[in-house]
Amino acid sequence: MATAATAPIGREIRAIGLIGFGHFLSHFYFFGMVPLFVSIRAEFGISLLEIGGILTAWNIASGVLQTPMGVLVDRFGARRVLIGGLFITAAGFGLSGLTSSYWELLILFFIAGAGNSVFHPADYVILTASVDKSRQGRAYSMHSFGGSMGTAAGPAVMALLLIVTDWRTALMIGGAVGIVLSFIFVFSGDTLREDASRKQKTKSDAPLRSMLNRGVILLFMFYVLTSSANIGLTAFAPIYLPTLYGLSVETASFILSVLLFSNAIGTLFGGWLADQTRRHDMVLIVAFSIYAAILILVGTASISLSVLIACFTVGGFARGIVNPSRDMMVREIAPAGALGTVFAFVSTGFNVGQGLAPLAYGALLDRGLDNELLYLSAGFMIMSILLLVFSRDRRL
Repeated sequence: MATAATAPIGREIRAIGLIGFGHFLSHFYFFGMVPLFVSIRAEFGISLLEIGGILTAWNIASGVLQTPMGVLVDRFGARRVLIGGLFITAAGFGLSGLTSSYWELLILFFIAGAGNSVFHPADYVILTASVDKSRQGRAYSMHSFGGSMGTAAGPAVMALLLIVTDWRTALMIGGAVGIVLSFIFVFSGDTLREDASRKQKTKSDAPLRSMLNRGVILLFMFYVLTSSANIGLTAFAPIYLPTLYGLSVETASFILSVLLFSNAIGTLFGGWLADQTRRHDMVLIVAFSIYAAILILVGTASISLSVLIACFTVGGFARGIVNPSRDMMVREIAPAGALGTVFAFVSTGFNVGQGLAPLAYGALLDRGLDNELLYLSAGFMIMSILLLVFSRDRRL
């Protein structure tokens, strides 16, 4: 069987492109829902709490099932699990346009979230097997870049579709794209490679053992802390920036868009950097130190608008740099035959952080402690740095 080391560059590019577009759709579907909520709420006559329940249903299904899907990836192969998950996500998203009640919509988005749980474990296993080791940092960076672009494009594209059609048609169009891609994956066996020898080793209890070692637990904690920090800066920006800097919600949203775009560009640079160094922990320590300092500076509410925009630009770039090095660290500590399981397990840390930290941030905002929100976000980031510093002399 051909290996990644002997793979032609052209085939590697096709593999990265296909997996990257799948990851794009994963983020596109989740964030593309947001512009549709006004129309959905008006048609079904539901509350904001019920609207929030749609996002909760997606996240619960995706977070709870992610590690079991990693086990399935390692046992039965990444490509078939990815195809099934993409098809389920796209079908659930598209069929939501045919619903006649809120509960039908909630169930379909729960199903779509369940399908979404396959992307991280399956994507990384396929990229690791399909791309030469010397270029895997850049492959991982393109994967993250695809997700970042999906995050940015989802709300914009679905909002444009709302201008020319209704929310139901917009959902069906979005779902159709994913279904087409899932069929493309079916006929891409020569492009999307898997490591068969590693799959065979998972017949044992390797996935369970892989989640019990020190390195995996530390990286899971790292994911929890960094996602807790990031959600504070990003999700609440349209709330705290107007209060701290006297900006309009529109201006605050523009500044947030600057951060997201800068984050995507930083991810591309981070891929190159990850392939040039073996000290991936130092990349994370330096970048997150810059990020934490920026959070504290923004929290002082004492800088000008131009400096604020510069801070969000640099902060987004620094945050993006770490993604490929972080993924390389996960790859390095994953036991043979358990790569999908380990990526799935540590990635669940994102769901934990993004699910719990907003409760603390919301409580601070309810009490008018907008500055403290950014300080808490910086505190989470500093804790993640300390976790790396105190574990860097030992294998994670």
